[in-house]
Amino acid sequence: MRPLRERVAAAQRSLAAIYRLELDLDAGAFVVDPERAKALLPPGSPRTGLVVVEEAGDARVGLYIDPADADDPGTVLEETSHLVYLAWQCARGRGVSLLELEIQAEVDRYAVARLAGDDGLAHFRGFRFDEALGVQARHRYQTAHVAARRTCWDFERRFPGREDTPGLLADLRRYYRATPQAKLRPEA
Repeated sequence: MRPLRERVAAAQRSLAAIYRLELDLDAGAFVVDPERAKALLPPGSPRTGLVVVEEAGDARVGLYIDPADADDPGTVLEETSHLVYLAWQCARGRGVSLLELEIQAEVDRYAVARLAGDDGLAHFRGFRFDEALGVQARHRYQTAHVAARRTCWDFERRFPGREDTPGLLADLRRYYRATPQAKLRPEA
């Protein structure tokens, strides 16, 4: 298996191609090793995710994927999605919520799988939440999961075949750039 940094970089390239993102970012360079992540993260932090450290009013960001999760392509894609979406929004002077990161990552998993010819909806089936999640985090993940599942089912309904790929890509690109409020609306 390729090194984690290479797999993160490949995930970034996939997302950039799907959404036509022009972003001066090397996501692979943001990968934080386990020892460094454990030193930076407060107790009770998620096992895998973005590492954000504030120093003198500036935020430093890293991407930590726990070794237990590193062989899961879906996890690598999802966490890379968080980093890419955060960077893309920040480059436009916009903030981003944790809910927005989660919604977009779910849609990104769909998009990458679907465009690779796989079942884009597979990760929505049999989905289970980590029992260790707190109430707030569980609510955020549930809200994101429902919103993304609804959106992806709508994409499937409107663009069912390979011949519909140009229309699907156009809608995925519009969705990526939509406001958080639009992503939560039933017709998003």
